Amino acid sequence: MKSLLVLFFGFLSPLILWAQDIVVPRLTPFPDHIQSTKIDLNGKWLFDVDPSESFWKSPQAVDCQNIQVPGEWVMQGFEVEKGAKAGYFRQFEIPVSWKGQRVKLRSNGIFSESTVYVNGKKVGSHIGGFTPFEIDVTDFVHYGAANQITIAVRSESLADSLASASRYAVHALGGITRDIFLFAIPETNISSFHVVTDFDATYTDAVLSADVQLSNESMKAKGSLKLSFSLLDKEERSVDLGKSEYLVDELKNGINLNRSLKFQIRKPHHWTSESPYLYTLICELSDGSGVLHRTKRRVGFRELEVRGNQFFVNGKPIKLRGVNRHEVMPLRGRSLEGDIWAKDVKLFREANVNYIRTSHYPPDERLLEACDELGMFVEVEAPFCWAHETAIKKEDMYPLLVNQHIEMVNRDKSHPSIIMWSLGNESNLYKEYFKEAGEVIKKMDPSRPRIFSQWGPDADNGELEVTNHHYPGPTGPDMYRNSKRPVTFDEYIHVNSYNRFELSADPGVRNMWGPLLDKMWTAMYNSQGVLGGAIWAGIDDTFFLPNNKVVGYGTWGPLDGWRRAKPEYWNMKKSYSPVKLEQRGNLSKNGVVSFDVENRHNFTDLSACRFEWRSGQDSGAVQVNLPARSKGHFDIDLKNEKHLDQEIYLKIISPLGFVIDEYLYSLKPKVVAAEVEKKGSVSFEEKNEAILVKDKNKVFEINKSNGLLRVYDVDGNNLINQGATLMLLPLNSEGRGIQMVGKDQNFEPFNPVCENWVCQSVVYNTQKDSLTIRVKGTYKEAEGAYIYVFKANGALTVSYDFELKTAVSPRQVGLVFEIPKEFNNLEWKRHGYWNMYPEDHLGSLTGHAVAFNPDLPVSASAGPSALPHLGWSFDQTDAGSNLFRATKENIYSADLSNLDGNKVKVLGNGKQHFRAWISTDKNSINMLVADYNNAGREGFLSSHAEVDYRPLKRGDRVTGKVMLRFEK
Repeated sequence: MKSLLVLFFGFLSPLILWAQDIVVPRLTPFPDHIQSTKIDLNGKWLFDVDPSESFWKSPQAVDCQNIQVPGEWVMQGFEVEKGAKAGYFRQFEIPVSWKGQRVKLRSNGIFSESTVYVNGKKVGSHIGGFTPFEIDVTDFVHYGAANQITIAVRSESLADSLASASRYAVHALGGITRDIFLFAIPETNISSFHVVTDFDATYTDAVLSADVQLSNESMKAKGSLKLSFSLLDKEERSVDLGKSEYLVDELKNGINLNRSLKFQIRKPHHWTSESPYLYTLICELSDGSGVLHRTKRRVGFRELEVRGNQFFVNGKPIKLRGVNRHEVMPLRGRSLEGDIWAKDVKLFREANVNYIRTSHYPPDERLLEACDELGMFVEVEAPFCWAHETAIKKEDMYPLLVNQHIEMVNRDKSHPSIIMWSLGNESNLYKEYFKEAGEVIKKMDPSRPRIFSQWGPDADNGELEVTNHHYPGPTGPDMYRNSKRPVTFDEYIHVNSYNRFELSADPGVRNMWGPLLDKMWTAMYNSQGVLGGAIWAGIDDTFFLPNNKVVGYGTWGPLDGWRRAKPEYWNMKKSYSPVKLEQRGNLSKNGVVSFDVENRHNFTDLSACRFEWRSGQDSGAVQVNLPARSKGHFDIDLKNEKHLDQEIYLKIISPLGFVIDEYLYSLKPKVVAAEVEKKGSVSFEEKNEAILVKDKNKVFEINKSNGLLRVYDVDGNNLINQGATLMLLPLNSEGRGIQMVGKDQNFEPFNPVCENWVCQSVVYNTQKDSLTIRVKGTYKEAEGAYIYVFKANGALTVSYDFELKTAVSPRQVGLVFEIPKEFNNLEWKRHGYWNMYPEDHLGSLTGHAVAFNPDLPVSASAGPSALPHLGWSFDQTDAGSNLFRATKENIYSADLSNLDGNKVKVLGNGKQHFRAWISTDKNSINMLVADYNNAGREGFLSSHAEVDYRPLKRGDRVTGKVMLRFEK
């Protein structure tokens, strides 16, 4: 496919220059024994919120307080005047053994403008909070003695403004936010080392390119140097490189020498997100005395191409099932710790995500290392968001707008997981602010396409290889089916976040998001021009400040900030599943059950996956052979199984070891005798105040003065306090603004019922085995009637028929009943969009929930402010736990019971919906049975949800029927 380039030598300037007119700041490839030549500067520093001018040369500990590095100062309780510099200070000691070597200071991120002093002398400065920098401090340190480092840090710089980073997080991000350390290397060393791979026309053999820069930082020329390479596979076996040693006769002092080498590799394993096979390329620089500098790169053999409106990896067209990801931890802000990066990749991979967009800045490199290792495509985004709102002088454009792109690409371009560079997010002024940076990226790394992540597809003037559209709505897949370029919806199907009043009332809207995603993703998958998309977003962006304020954009992730799965997570896993099954029929006479199957993998044949099944006491596995991006069918032969159940459970396991998907199907239909309705007359009594309907266990009472229902047992204990009340719950997109800005996040659940009920008449009549009471009346919003039908078997049916007096666009329509607070145990059976849900998921087909757990904390809408120990479903507000108060869609039954075993049961037909919540005064539980329900009005999601909206105008009617039973 490509011809083999010959080895060339080039003498360039002391700064790294890989392309004409591009100055690339040095970022030394680490020696593979770096732990023995590294001084970690993470940990405790001294911090001055208002340092004097003398601080940088002679800091006084008495004026300082302890601060943790890495970390943001705001998240540690410090306040620094906006725009002012804060001071960091600590001491360190350089071992005598480092003499004669070069000492480098590496910072992986200081937000957002910094100046560094060592032993009172300025050694360098940097602007940009999300990219690393390196300073040579050899001439400023003392060996075998104490040294001091002071760093001036300003949070609110032009880099912060161009990234809208502090504005976005609703708090200043200032601080030494990523790792900082010193390390030593020989004076003659490897100053840059990057790799790129390229396949032949059949994607069988490959060329491995290594771009190496050697530097002589000594005072004299260095001769007799040798550059050696070795390639190891995953099992650390040597791979033939052909010629692997190159001599350098002389490297003059103060000079950098670039070498570009090509190695022919026979039949390497391919790297993809589904098979992340990594090799290790080792590069050694040695002289006559031994190895001077040994470093290595992980290598994934893969090739990226854009052809027409499709994106190819290793010759295969791909679809991107993505999420957006911010660097976020609830108590640390954007400064992360531990193994959170690998944990995030694993969680997303297990949800069938194959692509992460690093919104809206380059992440810590440990995320990319995890993506390389675990298998995840990445779009790395430069640190620019709404940049056009910040005016930049001409002389500042290169250091602010171009250099941060250069630093991003220079750090990351050897990672096989990265498949695209994003120039920035939702910024105008492409020509003025971003065009030059895009050209520089292309020169530095022609192997990858570029994208400008925007509201629409033309913001880049059609110049880049891939385009995008944020929130295109359900018409997007058809709109871009024949696009000239691949199109990503790298923000789409926004998770509910800003409609906080709706969410406070009904967490169930989170589960209703799932079908919207599934329909949209399926349409995208089947649209050739649509490369894929990234759900907005991946993780809740919520920060709990030390002053007890809560800030951020909030709850927009399938994962919360503590990395617990929310209801959206399972829905994302199911929607993004690359293995789609559909049952073709019941178990046949010859003991076979058949399934249609669609393989939506980009690369993997289903023969590499394991299909396991279980039914009753029997279990087994079946081999399914089906190439990627194709459809077929398979059978499971059960004729020799002796202990089958009525259902069969299937689990598909990825070659990488995680569960791709789970399904539950019926093998045999359930045959149940219909219940024979009890015959007989209904006992009732009319009194001055009420009509009483009695059986041996309970009394139904219709109040003749207001037409309201009460149900109680023979001891006078209420089963229903009051009902029914019509609910025409309006859609509500409000949430006190889009961002949480530190104000109260306790939202009164939005549960208004119809008001000003005036009963106009109560009319009853008897039939042979029932009593019917018709209650006519009017509300402020509607007028009509309730029809109560009492059966001899103790069942109660409540029908309603109302005509609207005013227009409303409802979220839910149905009847509300007030239940005693002791009825706080909920059980349900329902029909689900999926045939399988995890236990305690809001969408579980059967389940149990307790209204409130007094041993657990009460959370506001942003969730718990301390690390929780139970799943998200058990978080609770004053209105109850998430699991209890979420709408259960399409119910067959829903029961509320007390400790005495009394039960109020709602019988459904699989099309009604149930919701319960603790009343505001905490004296009762409200129970809604809804005949209409939709997914709510999150502003960025409503174009999808509104397909199911039913706006009602004056004069429209709402009708429905609720069937109740009372058991013990």
